[in-house]
Amino acid sequence: MDSGGTDIIWNQFILAAALTRTARRVLEGRSKDADDNARFSYADTHAGGGFLPRPDTMAALLAQRERFKSRDWFDALGAGETHPGSWVLASRLIDRLDGLDFEADVNDIDVAVIEGAKANRESGWVRFWSHDWFSFLRHRFILEPRPDFVFIDPPPDDPRGPGYAMDAAILLDTLDTPYMVAYPVDAPGGARPQTVIDQIGRSGLELRGKGLERGVLLGGGAETVVLDILADLRLLAEILGGEFSVRLPSPPADDYCI
Repeated sequence: MDSGGTDIIWNQFILAAALTRTARRVLEGRSKDADDNARFSYADTHAGGGFLPRPDTMAALLAQRERFKSRDWFDALGAGETHPGSWVLASRLIDRLDGLDFEADVNDIDVAVIEGAKANRESGWVRFWSHDWFSFLRHRFILEPRPDFVFIDPPPDDPRGPGYAMDAAILLDTLDTPYMVAYPVDAPGGARPQTVIDQIGRSGLELRGKGLERGVLLGGGAETVVLDILADLRLLAEILGGEFSVRLPSPPADDYCI
């Protein structure tokens, strides 16, 4: 079912909040005596060309903007008929923070998409890749320094994608690398998201209803933003015509972090 860009909105709203929180931590860790800005490195596994058609529900969302506590995503959207893709959105979010320089590694398996994306860089330094996304991550983590944030959004037509994404979540959590993984609620393999959520002790943030089944998993430190945006996610789900559900680790334990 065509979600009219609903999955993009769900992913990006959470990405904006988590990325901004992570970037502010990097900024806080910057040496006060440093003359140069701190570097913030972002990696995007399925980046696309940089711009997308405006999602169908944008007008309704913008009309409700003042009801949201977290407005990082709204502030980075810009005007016009196009909508920023995840890596362009990331560059705008980092540009709003004085003292940080944006760097990115963006990947898409479609060479033509990457060629088009090169014209859409708005700021910072961007390195473009064209690999399958798990090969991209493997090569990127050979390079130093490691990314400050990784966004994993497997293409929907990749039957191996959800499983590999969950494996990547375990790895990034082990490496204490802030990340966000998007996954279909009814992923191939069924219980795989729940198995990983149980193992790493994070919670899945899921949008359900009317063909909108989409989940997001934060970890590696990025999950600290979750409690701050729970009310916003309930409101967002309502506006998008769905319901917000939190997939908790099972069995729950006191040392689990949402």
